[in-house]
Amino acid sequence: MRSLRAVAVLFLLLALTPPAHAATGTYLRLAHLAPGTGGVDITVVPAAGTVVRTTGVDYGDLLDYRRVEPGNYTVEWRPLGADPTSKPLLSTTVNAGQGKAYTVAGLGNTDRLTLKVLDDDITLPGGGKARIRVINAAPRATTVDLLRDSTAIVKQAVYSEPTLYAAIDPATTTLQVVPRGADPVSVTATIEPGGVYTVVVLELDGKLTASIRADAKSSEVVPGGGQETGFGGMADGKGSTEWPVVPFAAVLVCAAILWSRRDRFAR
Repeated sequence: MRSLRAVAVLFLLLALTPPAHAATGTYLRLAHLAPGTGGVDITVVPAAGTVVRTTGVDYGDLLDYRRVEPGNYTVEWRPLGADPTSKPLLSTTVNAGQGKAYTVAGLGNTDRLTLKVLDDDITLPGGGKARIRVINAAPRATTVDLLRDSTAIVKQAVYSEPTLYAAIDPATTTLQVVPRGADPVSVTATIEPGGVYTVVVLELDGKLTASIRADAKSSEVVPGGGQETGFGGMADGKGSTEWPVVPFAAVLVCAAILWSRRDRFAR
């Protein structure tokens, strides 16, 4: 009986303890970074599941991540108010892999408009570092540099071409976005260890602006809200698929012990 009790306690502890290495989800977000193209309606069509349509997305909008099931998704852009069944202005496909995050961004001008699928690297930066990149969506700034304390972190971010990620030391700091042929813009940010960040440069009313977005912290995306619903339903959870079996096994063991004790008392 003592051995059975010990086994039961062990199973119960396992049942109440979440897995130490929970699998990260798969995420997708949308961005309108194409100046001069007006508002758009964006439709996300999963290979299987519910079609999701987002209306009135304007230049400069970087929407929240949405958790999705791994698989193929078609992203379609249409002019604001267009018939959802009409031919899309732009279309692209995302092959969303398990544990990956993606941004589907409209980039370029009206004559060179394109949808790009950006691989958002949400893996944990090592050595207590953080990771940062720049998306230059300001046509006046053919290139921009990202500086901290006069030291370049990212060099020559070309218009409509997202940069690779660069390592950055954590700190509460002021970053300078220095465009070619224009005045620099300052951005104050708290860079945390294990964080992944994107600096977005825009041109609004003829002036350059810059903002920083925390994409992920410690290998988990920052969706910007509460529980996120995905394009085509709730996505894969953070835990292992085998984990729910453990509480069930614990219940069986406890039931066996109680049954054994019942027989002994009955005698």
